[in-house]
Amino acid sequence: MPANKNQLLRLQVIVELLRKNSFPNYNLFMAEMKRRDPAGAYNLSDKTFQRDIAVLRTEFGAPVDYEPTEHGFFLTDLDWYSEKLMVEPFEMKSAVLGQMAAQSLMPEPLRSEINKAVQALLTRNKTGFGDSAELDMMQVINPVQLPLSPDIFCTVFKAWEKRRRLRLSYSTAKGKESDKIFEPHVIAWQAGVWYLKGRLVGTPKYRYSKPLNTILALHRISAAEMTDESFASDKHLLDGINDGKLFNFPRLAEVRLHVQADSAKPFRERYANKPSCLQEKSDGSLLLTLHDVAEHEAIDLIFWARGQVKVLSPDSLRQAVVGIAKTVLRLQS
Repeated sequence: MPANKNQLLRLQVIVELLRKNSFPNYNLFMAEMKRRDPAGAYNLSDKTFQRDIAVLRTEFGAPVDYEPTEHGFFLTDLDWYSEKLMVEPFEMKSAVLGQMAAQSLMPEPLRSEINKAVQALLTRNKTGFGDSAELDMMQVINPVQLPLSPDIFCTVFKAWEKRRRLRLSYSTAKGKESDKIFEPHVIAWQAGVWYLKGRLVGTPKYRYSKPLNTILALHRISAAEMTDESFASDKHLLDGINDGKLFNFPRLAEVRLHVQADSAKPFRERYANKPSCLQEKSDGSLLLTLHDVAEHEAIDLIFWARGQVKVLSPDSLRQAVVGIAKTVLRLQS
């Protein structure tokens, strides 16, 4: 068994990275440890990491092997599980909270699979919550639920999981449907909608000389079939997503808004973690300055304030807001 709790925690981190197919090595492991606790002091050596890998193999029976092309380790059997790696109370709390979020965000069949997994853990572990906690009194509400076919989502998810190309029938926002051969590199959820970011490599009858990077909405897929063709994952397709920028919408370098006093409180609350973007005025109003904002996000923010915002700059944003307001007035007349 591990010599101390610190080693046990390290082993759990390594197993988590292995299950994510992250191909952990010493450098990736250290980066993950520092990410979890930036203030921590980690002076672990490569030899310590190698000993932890050996402990996983010999004392826990983990089927760990090394992949030279990825320069890291992997599990030869992803279904491997060890009763010796006990689940801590705080980990169970996270699992239960994750299950509650999954009820709102995840479509079938993943929702049921997550529920079964957490229920299996609960048969052997406490929830991690206080004895008086009533979990039914906590709800996660997702107001947007676009219809998704469980069969299509399952096929798409398995193709993403196994890095296999998909043969799709896809309809654009204007209703034009076509067949595509697509590599699902990234699966992402944003504002109630599931998306695939990847490469369009052609059609069933024609392959492009150069694949096209594109984003597809899962709810617009009417048919999906996983092919036998595999592809290599491209981490560059994550660029922008980690910063919350799934789409390459035109962005405004700077937006300056004057928020009227009656709407100032919601803006103070909304930007409490970015106090530098707010400037208080003597009459109780606010000057709000935002940088690197998508135009549609700025417009949504203005209408969220029910018109209690004046656009100071840029002029293009002001004109866009005026144009939308005129359209609204025309449709209501």
